[in-house]
Amino acid sequence: MSVKTLSAAPLRRVACGGAVMLSLVVLTACAKAPPPAVFTDYATNVQIAQVLAAGCPDVTLNQAGMGAGARDLGVALRAQGYTAEDIAAFPDTIDVGEIRGRAQAYLTANGIDPTDRATVCPVAKREIDAGSPIAAFLTAA
Repeated sequence: MSVKTLSAAPLRRVACGGAVMLSLVVLTACAKAPPPAVFTDYATNVQIAQVLAAGCPDVTLNQAGMGAGARDLGVALRAQGYTAEDIAAFPDTIDVGEIRGRAQAYLTANGIDPTDRATVCPVAKREIDAGSPIAAFLTAA
Protein backbone atom coordinates (compact mmCIF):
# COMPACT_ATOMS: atom_id res chain seq x y z
CA MET A 1 0.00 0.00 0.00
CA SER A 2 1.35 3.37 -0.88
CA VAL A 3 0.76 6.43 1.17
CA LYS A 4 0.11 9.65 -0.70
CA THR A 5 1.43 12.81 0.77
CA LEU A 6 -0.73 15.85 0.32
CA SER A 7 1.00 18.91 -0.84
CA ALA A 8 0.46 22.05 1.25
CA ALA A 9 -0.41 24.06 -1.89
CA PRO A 10 -4.04 22.83 -2.21
CA LEU A 11 -4.61 23.47 1.48
CA ARG A 12 -3.27 27.02 1.14
CA ARG A 13 -5.62 27.62 -1.79
CA VAL A 14 -8.57 26.43 0.28
CA ALA A 15 -7.52 28.58 3.23
CA CYS A 16 -6.98 31.62 1.02
CA GLY A 17 -10.27 31.03 -0.79
CA GLY A 18 -12.04 30.84 2.55
CA ALA A 19 -10.37 34.07 3.65
CA VAL A 20 -11.46 35.80 0.46
CA MET A 21 -15.05 34.61 0.94
CA LEU A 22 -15.03 35.74 4.57
CA SER A 23 -13.68 39.14 3.51
CA LEU A 24 -16.44 39.52 0.93
CA VAL A 25 -19.08 38.64 3.50
CA VAL A 26 -17.66 41.18 5.97
CA LEU A 27 -17.38 43.89 3.30
CA THR A 28 -20.94 43.26 2.16
CA ALA A 29 -22.21 43.48 5.72
CA CYS A 30 -20.29 46.72 6.31
CA ALA A 31 -21.29 48.36 3.03
CA LYS A 32 -23.96 50.97 3.43
CA ALA A 33 -27.26 50.03 1.90
CA PRO A 34 -28.62 52.24 -0.85
CA PRO A 35 -31.28 54.69 0.23
CA PRO A 36 -34.94 53.74 -0.15
CA ALA A 37 -36.83 54.70 -3.29
CA VAL A 38 -38.61 57.59 -1.55
CA PHE A 39 -35.22 59.23 -0.91
CA THR A 40 -34.14 58.70 -4.51
CA ASP A 41 -37.46 60.14 -5.73
CA TYR A 42 -36.97 63.21 -3.54
CA ALA A 43 -33.43 63.73 -4.87
CA THR A 44 -34.63 63.32 -8.46
CA ASN A 45 -37.45 65.85 -7.97
CA VAL A 46 -35.02 68.38 -6.48
CA GLN A 47 -32.67 67.88 -9.42
CA ILE A 48 -35.48 68.42 -11.93
CA ALA A 49 -36.74 71.50 -10.06
CA GLN A 50 -33.24 72.97 -10.17
CA VAL A 51 -33.09 72.46 -13.94
CA LEU A 52 -36.53 74.02 -14.44
CA ALA A 53 -35.70 77.02 -12.24
CA ALA A 54 -32.37 77.56 -13.98
CA GLY A 55 -33.96 77.38 -17.44
CA CYS A 56 -37.04 79.50 -16.86
CA PRO A 57 -36.78 83.07 -15.54
CA ASP A 58 -40.45 82.93 -14.54
CA VAL A 59 -39.71 80.25 -11.91
CA THR A 60 -37.47 80.18 -8.84
CA LEU A 61 -36.50 77.50 -6.39
CA ASN A 62 -38.72 77.45 -3.35
CA GLN A 63 -36.21 77.13 -0.50
CA ALA A 64 -38.98 76.86 2.09
CA GLY A 65 -40.55 74.07 0.05
CA MET A 66 -37.23 72.27 -0.09
CA GLY A 67 -36.85 72.54 3.68
CA ALA A 68 -40.40 71.36 4.30
CA GLY A 69 -39.90 68.51 1.84
CA ALA A 70 -36.72 67.42 3.62
CA ARG A 71 -38.49 67.48 6.99
CA ASP A 72 -41.45 65.49 5.64
CA LEU A 73 -39.06 63.00 4.07
CA GLY A 74 -37.24 62.58 7.38
CA VAL A 75 -40.51 61.99 9.22
CA ALA A 76 -41.62 59.41 6.64
CA LEU A 77 -38.28 57.60 6.77
CA ARG A 78 -38.26 57.50 10.58
CA ALA A 79 -41.81 56.09 10.45
CA GLN A 80 -40.42 53.31 8.23
CA GLY A 81 -37.86 52.49 10.93
CA TYR A 82 -34.81 54.34 9.66
CA THR A 83 -32.67 55.99 12.31
CA ALA A 84 -31.30 59.52 12.13
CA GLU A 85 -27.89 57.96 11.42
CA ASP A 86 -29.33 55.92 8.53
CA ILE A 87 -30.94 59.02 7.04
CA ALA A 88 -27.77 61.09 7.44
CA ALA A 89 -25.83 58.39 5.54
CA PHE A 90 -28.22 58.24 2.57
CA PRO A 91 -26.60 61.13 0.65
CA ASP A 92 -23.31 59.20 0.76
CA THR A 93 -24.91 56.06 -0.64
CA ILE A 94 -27.15 57.55 -3.31
CA ASP A 95 -26.42 56.57 -6.89
CA VAL A 96 -25.74 59.95 -8.49
CA GLY A 97 -25.75 58.37 -11.94
CA GLU A 98 -29.24 57.03 -11.32
CA ILE A 99 -30.47 60.48 -10.28
CA ARG A 100 -28.93 62.09 -13.37
CA GLY A 101 -30.39 59.37 -15.57
CA ARG A 102 -33.87 59.77 -14.11
CA ALA A 103 -33.71 63.56 -14.45
CA GLN A 104 -32.51 63.24 -18.04
CA ALA A 105 -35.32 60.80 -18.80
CA TYR A 106 -37.81 63.36 -17.45
CA LEU A 107 -36.28 66.12 -19.59
CA THR A 108 -36.34 63.94 -22.68
CA ALA A 109 -39.91 62.73 -22.06
CA ASN A 110 -41.07 66.34 -21.71
CA GLY A 111 -39.11 67.70 -24.68
CA ILE A 112 -37.01 70.00 -22.50
CA ASP A 113 -33.81 71.61 -23.69
CA PRO A 114 -32.49 73.16 -20.46
CA THR A 115 -30.98 76.06 -22.44
CA ASP A 116 -34.23 76.92 -24.24
CA ARG A 117 -36.76 78.69 -22.06
CA ALA A 118 -39.46 78.03 -24.67
CA THR A 119 -39.22 74.32 -23.77
CA VAL A 120 -38.60 74.77 -20.03
CA CYS A 121 -41.20 77.36 -18.97
CA PRO A 122 -44.34 75.56 -20.17
CA VAL A 123 -43.31 72.39 -18.34
CA ALA A 124 -42.44 74.32 -15.18
CA LYS A 125 -45.83 76.05 -15.31
CA ARG A 126 -47.58 72.73 -15.88
CA GLU A 127 -45.82 71.21 -12.85
CA ILE A 128 -46.78 74.19 -10.66
CA ASP A 129 -50.39 74.19 -11.87
CA ALA A 130 -50.65 70.45 -11.19
CA GLY A 131 -49.14 70.80 -7.71
CA SER A 132 -46.76 67.96 -8.50
CA PRO A 133 -43.98 66.74 -6.23
CA ILE A 134 -41.56 68.72 -8.41
CA ALA A 135 -43.69 71.85 -7.97
CA ALA A 136 -43.19 71.63 -4.21
CA PHE A 137 -39.69 72.96 -4.90
CA LEU A 138 -40.73 75.70 -7.33
CA THR A 139 -42.33 79.13 -7.08
CA ALA A 140 -43.75 81.16 -9.96
CA ALA A 141 -41.78 84.40 -10.09
